[in-house]
Amino acid sequence: MFFFRCLLVLLWFAPSAALAADHCVDVQSKKGWQLLSLPGGKIRRVSYSGGWSVISGMYKPVGPRGYSGKDAQKLGPLYGYKFDQSYAFGEMLVRDRAGRIVPFAEFAALAVNAPDPSGVYAFRINDKDVALWDNAGAIRVCISMR
Repeated sequence: MFFFRCLLVLLWFAPSAALAADHCVDVQSKKGWQLLSLPGGKIRRVSYSGGWSVISGMYKPVGPRGYSGKDAQKLGPLYGYKFDQSYAFGEMLVRDRAGRIVPFAEFAALAVNAPDPSGVYAFRINDKDVALWDNAGAIRVCISMR
């Protein structure tokens, strides 16, 4: 009985924390598409941590927006190794339930307004499979649901 009273008190004082659930995936830079399944509900927040690099040792780690500035210019001649030419080297790509590929920043902005986000999503670095071997690092993506 004491346990149930404590649980009730916890739910009373922290309902949003107790009812929210995080769904996370560690997106490895050395792997292709990596899956995350989301249940029905509403997305409260999309967050990330960590970093990765293409050509480990030559380029500093970056977040999900990938390389910009001088590093992007230096990588320019290697454009043929990008998975999707529309986006930056090292950018995180997300394939949605309909098979569309968008950058992580666009996914994060649109996801919180999705009426029903349930389904399987896939994440990867913007680097072709044949070029993954020299990458390093990972980015952890967490999606908080309520």
